[in-house]
Parts: sequence; C-alpha cells; structure tokens
Amino acid sequence: MAKGSVERSFENLFDGLFSRAFKAGVKPLQLGRKLLEVVDEEREVDAQGRRVVPNSYLIHLSPQDREGFADLEPTLLQELTAALREYISQEGYHVDGKARVALHTNPNLRRGKFDVECKNLASEPASEPAPAPALAVVPPPPSAFDHPPAVLTLPGGQRIELHEGHYVLGRHLQNDIVLNDTNVSRRHAEFVSAAGEVTVKDLGSTNGTKVNGVLVTNEQLLQHGDVINFGTAQVRFEAS
Repeated sequence: MAKGSVERSFENLFDGLFSRAFKAGVKPLQLGRKLLEVVDEEREVDAQGRRVVPNSYLIHLSPQDREGFADLEPTLLQELTAALREYISQEGYHVDGKARVALHTNPNLRRGKFDVECKNLASEPASEPAPAPALAVVPPPPSAFDHPPAVLTLPGGQRIELHEGHYVLGRHLQNDIVLNDTNVSRRHAEFVSAAGEVTVKDLGSTNGTKVNGVLVTNEQLLQHGDVINFGTAQVRFEAS
C-alpha cells in the first residue's frame, strides 16, 4: 500500500527536520501515523462507488504537548497536511475540496495522549435548507469544528473562508490562496486557523508581510478588521 511509502517519508522528514529532543510527550511521527490510520478508518463508499474520506482533521493535544510544539507548529502542520494529501491521492480516495489538518488544545488530555477528530466541511453552503426532522433530535456536543469560519477579502473582492486548517498564500497556482500580483512571492505567507483563532506568518517573501502597516516577523494573531499587506496586495480579515 501507499501508506508504507508515506510513512517512510514521515520518518525521513522527522528524523531530519525534527531531530532535536522534544518537550512534548508525543512525537510528530506518532501524529502522522495516527492521521493515516484515521483516514482509512473513516473511508466510505458513496453511491457512485467512490471511496470517500473526510476533508478536515483536528489533532487534539494536551496543553503541555501543544506548548512543546509551539515553535515548530506551522512547519509541522504544513508537513502533516502535505503527507495527508499525498496519501489520499495515492490511495485514489475522493475528498471534497482540499484535505486540511489543524491542532487543538484539549485540557482534558494528559501529556503524551492525543486524539484525531475528523469531519467533512462543505466547500459551499447548501442551496436549500434541510427539511425539519419528524422527531426531536438531540444536538451533538460542541466541537472545535463548530466555530464559524473567519473570512479574508482579497483585492478583487473575492471572499475566502478560513475553516480549521492551514492555508498557504502566494502567486503560485498550487497555493491554497492565489494572489496574481508580481509583488507577491510564489509562497508568500501562511494562515493557520484553529479553535476560532487565525494567525499569519511570512514565509520568507521578497516584499514582506505587514499587518496594519507593521512588518510581520513572527507568527501573529489576527484581530477583526486587520488589514494585511503582501507586498502591495491588500487583504482584509474578518474574525468569526
């Protein structure tokens, strides 16, 4: 199966990029392996015969383990998401939109314990409301996925919803958010949306990233109404 090759990629990556000792009680390789297991466990066959898997994966960590990954979290999320998408592609699974990974702090978990929650987030809202059920239905307990998405308004007026996960912005067409502007680098910046908060981080771009006119040098938490500049391209942020 393709899982073997993807797991070997995990091992090579984490032995190199994440080779130093971790403060976290859980290792990145454990997260990667569990992520692929959940993909297989949640696979279903739809009416068209396609093997369908969820598109959103939330990794719950203890507060201590989340803190242990703090300085490497954007890179960790990027690599986990890339491996997840590669595995889904190699296995021939169908996914609605692009698969995404996010981290969430769960105070009920102790150090070294983690869980992976998955869900299908619709790429577009339904055109008609679902009919009311005949019987009363007890709603499920609230989940970290239940936060309404924050929104980015791009220069042309296009609105991008930021569901749980990470989003790379840049000029390259393979990015999650594409800005066709020569002042924008191919991979310019990254947004991370988790537990109702959104951060932005510059990815070593040529012309820099600014929030309300201030240059971004580290991962920065965004507030409602913030104006973000990628070179000369301007984007407005609306919190959930």
